[in-house]
Order: sequence, then structure tokens, then C-alpha cells
Amino acid sequence: MKKSRQQELRELLEQHGQMTVRQLATSLTVSEATIRRDLQELQGAPGLERTHGGVTLSTGVEPPVITRRRQNARNKLALAQRAAQEIVDGATIFIGSGSTMAYVAECVGDRRELNVITNAHNVAAELASTPGVNVTMTGGALRKGEMSLIGPLTENTLRQLPFEVAFMSARGVSLQHGLSNEFAPEASTDRVVVELAPRLVVVAEEHKVGYVAPIHIGSTDAIDLLITDAQLDNDALAQLRSSGLQVAHPG
Repeated sequence: MKKSRQQELRELLEQHGQMTVRQLATSLTVSEATIRRDLQELQGAPGLERTHGGVTLSTGVEPPVITRRRQNARNKLALAQRAAQEIVDGATIFIGSGSTMAYVAECVGDRRELNVITNAHNVAAELASTPGVNVTMTGGALRKGEMSLIGPLTENTLRQLPFEVAFMSARGVSLQHGLSNEFAPEASTDRVVVELAPRLVVVAEEHKVGYVAPIHIGSTDAIDLLITDAQLDNDALAQLRSSGLQVAHPG
């Protein structure tokens, strides 16, 4: 029975890419303690990497953004809908790259005279047929799997395009290590967004809260609002809230 459960655990990870202990326990109808024991026994298995509060199935290469959009789609849409509540008609905003950001773009289709600056082809494509939204894309080098434009040209363009609010995701967010990412050239562009944003809204799924990626982007002091589906008893989220960071949840 244990081997069967552990096989189901791996199949869930193959489907979702990343899951928290809580999510695995709910899906497999067992206790979180049982999941932690399973993960301990599976430690060292090919592709399995423990994260803060969960586990990732890694192939050594991040799945393309189009693939990630299908992973945890319901949660990402709920987060995007909450993020869209921060967007008003007539504003000029920046929407960054990533699967969740594509959902944010999907959720602003009813806005009027909205100006969106983006370095993400999938975000621009989502908004291309939206009559009330004007889209400006940065130049830059194309990161194909992410469908994002990055590098010095992107960063120079951003410095010439003032915006009121920036919406972005990150690979990890924690009180001690701030915002972090895994791909150095993209992290450099993300740093410029953090630096320029008069108001910064970060959208992060539960498994990203408390996770620390290798490359630092910015401190949590730069975040004006964190939108996440992490539960209130998440230790990393509790630390962020205790620091004074404003946190919002979907729904």
C-alpha cells in the first residue's frame, strides 16, 4: 500500500510539477506526517527535490511557460482574479512574464483605456484582441521557453516607460531572502522592475512562499502587496505578515 501511495505521489508531481505537503496529503487522503515520511523515504529519487513545505519534480530544466499554465490552473486563475482587482481603468501597468501573469492578462479584458507594458509574448498575445487595452512590448533577447524578453535592451526600454503598478511573480519569496529567481539574465531584468515600480504587486502560489531560489531579485520591503494562496498557518507567510507586509488571498 505504501509503494502504491508513493507511486501516486509521483504521478501527482508529474501532473502538477510542484506541490506542498498539505496538497499531497489532501489529494492522497492521508496525514501530512505520512507524506513527510514518504518524502523522506523517497529522498534522492531522480528528479525529486524537497522545498520549504513541499516537493518539486525537477527535470533539470524548468517546464515551458505554456506547459506551466496548465499546472494548478484553477489556483492560478483565482490568484489572477484577485490581482485584477488592483487594476483600474485608465491606469498604466507592467505585467511580467510567467504562467500566472498570463492569467492576470486574461482577467483584465473588460478594462477601458488600460495601458499594459510587458516583456512577455504570451501576455501580449492574451491582450492582442482586447479593444480596451493598449499594449506596449519591450525589446530584448527572447527567452524561448518563458516567452519573455530579457537583457539590457529590455531594461533600458523599461526605464523609458513609466508605469504606476507592476505585477510580477518570482520563483521564491521569503522574509530572510526576499524575492528570488533561478535564471540570472531574467533575474537582472526582474531587478529593474522592482527598482522602477512605484507600487509592486507580487503574485505567488503557496509553494513559492518560503522557497529560496539561488539568485536574489529584491527585498520584501519593495513589495507593496503579496497575493498568495498560502494558508495562514504557513510559517513563512506568518513571518512575512509579522514584518508588516500586506497580504491578500483569492476569493
